[in-house]
Amino acid sequence: MFAFTECAAGCGRPVLTGSSTCALHSKDKSFEAQRIIELIASDTRIKNLNASQLVFEEVDFSGREWYGCSFQECTFTRCLFTSSLMRLCFFDFAFFKATDFSKSDILFSSFSACSFNDSSFEGSELIHTNFNGSRLQSVTLSNCDLYNSRFIKSNMKAVDIIDSNI
Repeated sequence: MFAFTECAAGCGRPVLTGSSTCALHSKDKSFEAQRIIELIASDTRIKNLNASQLVFEEVDFSGREWYGCSFQECTFTRCLFTSSLMRLCFFDFAFFKATDFSKSDILFSSFSACSFNDSSFEGSELIHTNFNGSRLQSVTLSNCDLYNSRFIKSNMKAVDIIDSNI
């Protein structure tokens, strides 16, 4: 699990990986996002990463293994997470637009209170995954295993759930 070192600004939020502050108190959030992208690009196995509150656009995060990472309150636009393996990752309150998680293996992760628009999880394993309170619009959950995943108080519009284990 990512280290919980408090922000140097004293707000109590955890610092971004490799920084002394959280994104809120960062001098340049775009620089921090680019730094995190380069860090991710340097390895296929990502552990204990905290990238909370950053914005990612048109980034290919595909084919990586993610363990204990936090992307809470992030914004992802036209990003790829295809063929990813995720264990105990947190995306709570994140926003996803045209983002693809197809053929991913996601276990014990949380997407609670997220907003998904025009995104896909097609052919993915989403085991023990939390989507509580999320808004899903034009999302594909077809050919998925959603065993013990939760969608309590989620709002779903134009969601395809075909040939899936629910």
